[in-house]
Amino acid sequence: MSNPSEIVFGHTVEGLLLALKGRLEGPLRAKLKDAGLDLDRKLEPAYPNAVWQRVLQISATELFPNVSMNEAQWLLGERFVSGYFETNMGRALQTVLKLLGPARALERTSRNLASGSNFLHVDVERLADTDYRIKVSEGGTYPEFIGSLCHHATLTTGVKGLTTVVEARQGRAATYRVRW
Repeated sequence: MSNPSEIVFGHTVEGLLLALKGRLEGPLRAKLKDAGLDLDRKLEPAYPNAVWQRVLQISATELFPNVSMNEAQWLLGERFVSGYFETNMGRALQTVLKLLGPARALERTSRNLASGSNFLHVDVERLADTDYRIKVSEGGTYPEFIGSLCHHATLTTGVKGLTTVVEARQGRAATYRVRW
């Protein structure tokens, strides 16, 4: 269960909504409202992490009903990156990532993920020139979503042969291995 003081900022939610473009009518809209995200109102500056986690689960289930929840979260993460890059914050981040290249982009992961919420703690460890371990605390029930964010954001640097796997998970924390 998430702590009530944990919040996800509105621009992060905006990125998800852009990723859900064309799917926000009908059952998904009603389910999101029941979860605490009312699309008939202006976006709030921030949302409780508990609402965010429910919204991610509902969205993944609705968009990708024929795969496991872990795979659905990975696929949702990929869509999220595309949607987030349509926001003002996302466009700025995408420009920076392209300039940095994969290694420096990964080394900024803690700052990049911290811009979306007030509770994620990220440690990035460089194991070799093209091999990184990323530890994320409080990432949520399905670490594939954040793994996908790291993977697909890093792909924008033009890197070839990128692989990202969930190496370990413990509660809401996860460790990822990113290589190319």
